Amino acid sequence: MPPRVAAPAFFRLVALSLLASWGAAACGRGGERGTAGGAWGGPPAGERTTPPAPRPHPAAARGTATSPDDSALVVRVLDVGQGDATLVTDGGSRVLVDGGADPRRLGVLLDSLGLRGETIDVVVVTHAHLDHYRGLQTLFDSRRATRVRFVFENRDVSPNVTLAELRDSIAARVRRGETVWRDTDDPCGDGRPVCTVTLRGGARLHVLRPDPRARTPNERSTPVKLVAADSTRFAMWLAGDAERGAIGWIDRGADYDRRPGMDVHVLKAGHHGSCDGTTSRLLDLVSPQWVVVSLGADNDYGHVHAQTKRLLRARGIPWYRTDLNGTITIRAPGADGAPYAIEPQRGAPSLDGPTDRRSGQAECRRM
Repeated sequence: MPPRVAAPAFFRLVALSLLASWGAAACGRGGERGTAGGAWGGPPAGERTTPPAPRPHPAAARGTATSPDDSALVVRVLDVGQGDATLVTDGGSRVLVDGGADPRRLGVLLDSLGLRGETIDVVVVTHAHLDHYRGLQTLFDSRRATRVRFVFENRDVSPNVTLAELRDSIAARVRRGETVWRDTDDPCGDGRPVCTVTLRGGARLHVLRPDPRARTPNERSTPVKLVAADSTRFAMWLAGDAERGAIGWIDRGADYDRRPGMDVHVLKAGHHGSCDGTTSRLLDLVSPQWVVVSLGADNDYGHVHAQTKRLLRARGIPWYRTDLNGTITIRAPGADGAPYAIEPQRGAPSLDGPTDRRSGQAECRRM
């Protein structure tokens, strides 16, 4: 594992100047209720009113991610196979949460969206598992000429050689003054558990401290909450491969259900649809209208687990899954007040997959 790289004070000041001059993502101190300020302002309350139901949007899955004039918040849960990669664009700002397991596959997907040679403002590595971080290596391939401005990652000790390679690439960009590398245990560098990144279109990305006492990569997953400029229109919760222990800490230890709030419209299922990543308590906390699941076809894990699907069906919550539906695109219009739209690349909602099976995990038997 490479040494932890902390940006010196002068570099942090330069980075903030760039944020202001480029009009891009601005990191803020999160965690307080109230209205959102400008750069370095607090996030909003975290509650939402009952929104209109999502409408179909035939164009939601098409287009590129390079238009700086598009005020719509667009979330693409990319079909990267067995892994996670979620691309967020808002007013020209771009955020990538995880990158899947295959750099080539992620590169092809980003190229198809017109992102070769472009800037990724924020990268969040939720945890140290290859199917979440390995694909991000493509961002640091010099042939792609991709600029990466901020990286959030917990930097836990890991024996993974491929993670060391990725960290070496990040560290090289830091030394050249091109990238700021933040430890998710202190995401804003000021001791607060919530760091709020405001995107050009007004959406807010809350990067939340993971459980500092957890011992496994899954339980150390960094939670992320995405909120549209109008928080009553759209919000989404993503938490990598967080399992029951992490969910319990998020609920009772971190109190993220109060600050920044966990009530959202869309939940990205934890741990690829495993029954240990989507629980009754988590659904109580987030109360989603939709669930999206990122997983690979013919996976060896039995995902999506039968218990997870039964839980969602019992609550009347539909889902899309990348193995059968391809890339899933969510669009939250920025100005016209229209409801958000969710559109798969193909297929119907709430499908059963050929590899889905009931999990034998002890903690899932009562589900």
